[in-house]
Amino acid sequence: MAEPVQLDVDEVAILRDLLSAHRSMVLGALHAGADVDVSGAFMIHAELSRLLARWDEFSANEQREIIRTIEYVVNSDDDMPDLGGPDGFVDDWERVRALQVFLGYG
Repeated sequence: MAEPVQLDVDEVAILRDLLSAHRSMVLGALHAGADVDVSGAFMIHAELSRLLARWDEFSANEQREIIRTIEYVVNSDDDMPDLGGPDGFVDDWERVRALQVFLGYG
């Protein structure tokens, strides 16, 4: 019987790819004429990218919260749809701030 194949999953690369795809979607919406807060979205991405750069410093519980926050941010149809107007990222900022408090930064 063959040994199970162990796959190395680079969680940080996957999360970075999610943020990159979200950036592309936001820019695409902007180019299509949507009234989108691109600078707000990019500031959120920058903050999350800073956390990903320090990924190994966080506990498993903290990493799970980072993942949950990124999943929320990249979900365009969350509590306040991201592309629904200039305030679409307000709820995403609230999630990022809550994450910062959870991690001890706030």
